[in-house]
Amino acid sequence: MNDITVVAGELQILLNLMGGEVGISYPLYDHDLLTARTSGTGYELTLHADSDAIRASQERFGSAAKELPSYSDLLESALASGIIRYDNQETFDGTLAAYRRLKKDVFFGLDTNLFYQRFASVTPAIAPGEYLIVDTVRDEITFAINHKYSAERIAELTGYAPKHASLVAELENKRTKKSRKAAYLALREYRSIRDRATEIASPGQHSHRNSENDRNIAQAMRQFEEERYALPVLLTADIYMADICDAEGIEYFFFERPYRVRAAACTAGAFLEFLFTLAASFGFIDLSGVIVFGEYGGKGNALDEVKLRFSDDALYQDFRRELSVCRRLAALGIER
Repeated sequence: MNDITVVAGELQILLNLMGGEVGISYPLYDHDLLTARTSGTGYELTLHADSDAIRASQERFGSAAKELPSYSDLLESALASGIIRYDNQETFDGTLAAYRRLKKDVFFGLDTNLFYQRFASVTPAIAPGEYLIVDTVRDEITFAINHKYSAERIAELTGYAPKHASLVAELENKRTKKSRKAAYLALREYRSIRDRATEIASPGQHSHRNSENDRNIAQAMRQFEEERYALPVLLTADIYMADICDAEGIEYFFFERPYRVRAAACTAGAFLEFLFTLAASFGFIDLSGVIVFGEYGGKGNALDEVKLRFSDDALYQDFRRELSVCRRLAALGIER
């Protein structure tokens, strides 16, 4: 076995070496998840496991099942990478066009769930400078990133999957699924726009009760509207937040999450993000025989790093050589 650490974008080198088709699976489950085939400059994805199959695999892990990948995790990864969009995306596009015709400035507040879904990154129609970030949202994300696996939980997971003990062991004292999503999806997204977005203070203290935080976010939007000649619009995929906005008379748009992942076409960039997001959310995935760890022992502070584990020495040597060439060219400012 050979391990090497790379950033998410360098996964393209591995895909190039693997050829025109790759399979993606979760090693602790007994079935494939999906296949990706090159199509032009992008990929066509075919899903092999439905929600029932994934639920059955997850439930085999008893009380530890919540830490195993769910169909919802798969769907969220596809949404966060831009491979699928919201069911009412076209309605929002029309609403956005209407906002653009207003004479006053329009700002878009992001609810916490949209950071997990990487809304800003997959919505180029809205510039980072048009976003509002309530400090409560930032706090909800940062408070979620430090939950770690105990040795007892790792032992429990290993007991259910003894053949994969070496993979599970990488997670000991590392982030749980909830914390991985907070760090590698939500916090990474927050950092990508925070320098250009407008951050606004909440009128209330951060709470561990979601309902109180939701009300603080809504009231911060109301306060912003009262202080400036501008229209703040809260964007959310949480129906309870939408209800609060209705009650408070705050402009909002509620995104309807899809409930199925269908066969889809995507760009090469979206597929790379999908692979990274899957590895981060699941902990690790199998990419045509190469294990991609989103979380692993010794991981540093770089949010976009993954570790690759090769069982094929020839492929490892080819990848290491190509990676070295690409990194040298990048250091010189030359695109290969």
